[in-house]
Amino acid sequence: MKEYYDRVVVVFITEEGIFGTVDKLGAFASTVKYEKGGEKYEVILENEEFVIVDEIVFEHVEEEN
Repeated sequence: MKEYYDRVVVVFITEEGIFGTVDKLGAFASTVKYEKGGEKYEVILENEEFVIVDEIVFEHVEEEN
């Protein structure tokens, strides 16, 4: 049996006033994905430009046959 986890970090982008998710969390800057006006964006933001509001962990279990 294989177990692995996916972690989704939900953030609030203060300048845009919207929520997004962190794709890659860095020490000083991170890659953040969000959608605004029907368009999808993937940008690099300094960590002080957003606030982490939640962390969602998905557990995956694969059974071996």
